[in-house]
Amino acid sequence: MAKPKRMSDIFASSAEKDSSAVTAPATPYSSEGPTLPIIGGADADGEHTVGPESNQAAKGSRKKRKTEENGSEIHIKADAQPVPSFDPSLYQPWTLLPAELLKIPQDRLRGTKNVVPIAYTRNQNIKGGINRLKTYLGAYKNKNQPMDMPEALKEADVVIAVSAQGEGTAKLVSIIDLVRRVVAPTSKSKLSAGNVETWYMYTSLANIEVEKRAKAMSDGSDSNGQAEKPKSTADEDEEEEEEAFELMDVDAPEQEQEQQQKQTIKAPILTVWMTKKNIPAFKEAFGEQTFEVQALPLED
Repeated sequence: MAKPKRMSDIFASSAEKDSSAVTAPATPYSSEGPTLPIIGGADADGEHTVGPESNQAAKGSRKKRKTEENGSEIHIKADAQPVPSFDPSLYQPWTLLPAELLKIPQDRLRGTKNVVPIAYTRNQNIKGGINRLKTYLGAYKNKNQPMDMPEALKEADVVIAVSAQGEGTAKLVSIIDLVRRVVAPTSKSKLSAGNVETWYMYTSLANIEVEKRAKAMSDGSDSNGQAEKPKSTADEDEEEEEEAFELMDVDAPEQEQEQQQKQTIKAPILTVWMTKKNIPAFKEAFGEQTFEVQALPLED
């Protein structure tokens, strides 16, 4: 039977065990240690991540900052104020006649009282343009939507002047060509006692000065849309030397004239004159064409 151990021996053995054991030091509290989790977590670099809305805001700010840094390289071209689609002289085409024909409005055109002007633009509706011209020629009438008829159309020597400017001239030529085909009488109507009229047509060409459609550049660009390079000290010195020579007054009018010429361009105006009575002066100046019109029967 084993001898019972004394209390002193038990305390001595426990003290030896405590002294031989290595105690781990207590970990002090530090902000670098584990803390409560932050919403969104953290990335690999220890920087806290953010939600999708914050990501979009950050991207937007980076784009804005990048745009501001490269602002000198980004150039936005904007059209200048729009130029009027047509010149008022299109409704007074007799003012564009050559100098040798200026007497005709007083003689043949009766002071322009028997002239019916029509102006077409590049945005002219083809169908609307054809219907108006057919109505004025007496070959068409829309009973559902009657058209206002100028008083001059009742005259025997009426002159219809169809004009267009610039890009609208192509639209005018197309409408005139289509109208001539549509109003032409058929072989059957020629055999019958139909009302077929012969019209004379003269084509004149003139030009007017209009404002140039300029491109407006943003700040920091030249006329070619390229960024202006920063001026060196040598360039600045050259400019200072050039500014030392002032322009004389005699050179100012020429420079103003050149600047005005650069700001305006010449735009063509095409006018087609149609009349049931020929105009010999127009025939000599512009040439003459004829076409037939199947007119509507006269209403009682």
